[in-house]
Amino acid sequence: MHDETRSDLERRAFAAFTAAEPPPGFADRVLAAQRASERADAPAAPTRLFAAGAARIAGLALAAAAVAGAALAASHYMSRGAGPEAPVPTVTSAVAPRTDAPVDAALPATRPDEPGPAAAAIPSDLDVRIDRYVAGFGARYGDAFKFHGVVGVLKDGEPVFVRGYGVADPGTGAAVTEDSRFKIGSLTQTFTAVAVLQLRDRGLVDLDAPVRKYLPDYPAIGQRITVRHLLSHTSGIPSYTDAHVFAVGHEGPVPPARVRAMFQDLPLEFAPGTDFDLSNSGYFLLGELVEAVSGEPFADYLAENVLAPAGMKRSGLGRPVDTVGQEFDEDEVLVPAGQRHPSAYGAAAAMVSTAADLARWDRALRTPGLVLSPKGLAEMTTVVREEYGLGWFLRQDRGQTMAFYPGGVEGYNATIARYLEDGVTVFALANTEAVDTRALVYDIAQIAHGDEVPPPAEHVEIPLAPAQLARYVGHYVLTEQTRRELGKAVGADELAALESVDIVDNRGRLFMHVPEHADKWMHALGEDRFFFKDPGGTTAEFGPPGAPVAHLTLSQGDLRFVLRREAGRASSKSPAPDVRLENPSRPRPAP
Repeated sequence: MHDETRSDLERRAFAAFTAAEPPPGFADRVLAAQRASERADAPAAPTRLFAAGAARIAGLALAAAAVAGAALAASHYMSRGAGPEAPVPTVTSAVAPRTDAPVDAALPATRPDEPGPAAAAIPSDLDVRIDRYVAGFGARYGDAFKFHGVVGVLKDGEPVFVRGYGVADPGTGAAVTEDSRFKIGSLTQTFTAVAVLQLRDRGLVDLDAPVRKYLPDYPAIGQRITVRHLLSHTSGIPSYTDAHVFAVGHEGPVPPARVRAMFQDLPLEFAPGTDFDLSNSGYFLLGELVEAVSGEPFADYLAENVLAPAGMKRSGLGRPVDTVGQEFDEDEVLVPAGQRHPSAYGAAAAMVSTAADLARWDRALRTPGLVLSPKGLAEMTTVVREEYGLGWFLRQDRGQTMAFYPGGVEGYNATIARYLEDGVTVFALANTEAVDTRALVYDIAQIAHGDEVPPPAEHVEIPLAPAQLARYVGHYVLTEQTRRELGKAVGADELAALESVDIVDNRGRLFMHVPEHADKWMHALGEDRFFFKDPGGTTAEFGPPGAPVAHLTLSQGDLRFVLRREAGRASSKSPAPDVRLENPSRPRPAP
């Protein structure tokens, strides 16, 4: 794929699914619908996103949040706006309503404009290309926005490129190496799935048996939910990391019963097997199932039966001891992120790992019989629903299947993408929210296949006088049309999160405040135009030009949503909690 064929829509659709928690497959349906509407005018550009459905659990607080949490997602949800003559911009949505059909049905299985896997060849100057790409982060925004982490490229399970960048621990100045340990968040679920499938292969677990067969103390609803439902995120059990009871504390050990109490009595989001929604609750239960069947703690089973055969000696459930997860404060300075105890995540997201060990993990998954039977490996990478198998997200890219998983918790984010046919694997581990590893890994995967890919563009800020900034302060609410368009694909909870924003002046700087999210600094591009230092390249524009401010448009490329200013109403902002620790399931722009 060449740079000129990579549309802004695709770059943003992939990067912007870090913004919040879109419904499963949302970005794909947006992209497919827009392509359909544009097919008569221009050839379709290749797909660049992994899957929007990854955002809820697989993100687990993926750092680098776009503009103040959920609000940013709206720019991803909406399509092109109306012409400049409208006093308040309108939105014409190309979003298809959510259906139960797999997303694969809406997208071509292959991309005819690209070579198949047999043509793939890793460039001889791969190290130069990756170094140049990574060096672009923070080139204008400063050191806090540089990539701190490690990147790896593998071929058939063997390292081709592994390199650390930046600082593992700002306190000591220690550099990142391939042996630096990072929290990997929801990547843990690829390991949990292997553990469960091992027990199935040994005849100890029936994937189609109800959960209560193995966890008899689970509520009666567990008779309708099977092990396969848990593995494929089709159980309908709400994710406990979305709940308000998860929002505070958990820095110390959390008993499993307390975690389960956060979700087991809640009503199901849908009938088991009829839909897809990422759920940390389901994978937490799978950890308990492994314990019940094997008779040993999940951490011990994992270490003995999954990690040891793979040769992963520096991975497991626990806390990193040689990296420090960092997040931004309101001054865009990196500070240590608060950390939950691993027991709060369990089999859903509690693992730590290293670049060297992830290379061993990829090798193990490409060696049938080492950690899992050929049957189990095939099941993992066979779509069940909404581009998800049993432990992996799946999509077609470059004429082959790409299995991938993003994850992150509290200042850490990580992503791995495995091309199953040509043997190329790319991963990244980071201990800051400055760079979203999801977009980074996808871009480096294209570089590893021979494409030239520039790093995301960074804007140049200009100063504005205090009197000019004062024009924008106020309370803004979604327009009715925007609300209607969002309602076609976004649930009530997402709409509630996007309902309004406050623009506030804090010590001569403009901030956007979204309820229950940290304030986000708005940087001036010019009169009435601002940008946020987020991976999605989000911008804000006040209008109409040359008149009192009446509306605010938030955009990522040609995707946008519109809010109107409530006349005569001052900002209603009240002090907002820093939800970076309090709710890691909702990315705060961000893997």
